Amino acid sequence: MKYTPNWISNIIKITLYSILVLLSITTVIWASGGGRRGMGFFDVILLPRVWVSAIFCLTGMWFLMKSWVHRNLRSIILGAVFFVFGILPVLPLGRFSWGMGMHPSPVCAITKPFLFLSAGGGVPVIFITTLAFIAVFSIIGNKLFCGWACPIGAIQELFNLIPLNKKFKIILPFRVTNPIRITIFLAFLAFVFASGTGIYGYFNPFHFLHWGFELYAIMVMLIVLTASLFLFRPFCYLVCPVGLFTWILEHFSLVKVKVNSHNCKECNLCIKKSHCPAVSSILEGKKTHPDCFACGRCIGSCPEKALRFVKRRTLSKPAEHV
Repeated sequence: MKYTPNWISNIIKITLYSILVLLSITTVIWASGGGRRGMGFFDVILLPRVWVSAIFCLTGMWFLMKSWVHRNLRSIILGAVFFVFGILPVLPLGRFSWGMGMHPSPVCAITKPFLFLSAGGGVPVIFITTLAFIAVFSIIGNKLFCGWACPIGAIQELFNLIPLNKKFKIILPFRVTNPIRITIFLAFLAFVFASGTGIYGYFNPFHFLHWGFELYAIMVMLIVLTASLFLFRPFCYLVCPVGLFTWILEHFSLVKVKVNSHNCKECNLCIKKSHCPAVSSILEGKKTHPDCFACGRCIGSCPEKALRFVKRRTLSKPAEHV
């Protein structure tokens, strides 16, 4: 049995080709100033950053299912993600740059709706559509948006790839990080409905990507990047409300990292190489485990090819039948 059934491969290929065509069309529309002034659902869907994000997500899914992800390729893709979504929007490219802009950021997409509601107003469609897009790709493939299209996630992971002595690479227990993340979100809700204050605005690294070089944004970014040298995606695990949201959706993902226990030699090399708190739980087959950002480190580090990015229950038969 193949790990990637032909029908899945064909669907992914057709989807990628279709998105490339649609991206070309929408790029022309936005670059020429087309589109309605009011941001409706289809206006948001036509934004270049939506389709570029979809391409990164589906390309990542393809690489993972083919087990083609390795350290150098991952580094290149992470750099491309940060450039495309973090730097390209501020370049003088006219309408296209506007369509690639960081508004709303992923954090704002999940927090600003509560602020609108607390003020007695309606939620703009762009926030709902952005959050729905993130949700869809989190369910299609395990946290694909966070792992393959988020610029803050990308820069954190790039910094974590900087080689340091192993004793400096820390894996915080999920029983510590997740309660902190949940507590921050609950505190946010309390402040929003009590005083209309959004506390995430004080420590949101996405503000740095507006490139206004405000002191607080620089300080937040420096703290996140410094922590990333020692921890794998610290902002994602400890603070990010989108990380919390997609972690819940992760339980319903159609494709995710799975272990073939018949191939696994329990060498734990994947744990040593990944620096990710999710790997141990994946090996143990736990239904609930720390966020897996589908980075592919564990897959690429396994000499027995026991870890794969596959549909649920795909790796249920003995190795000789795979």
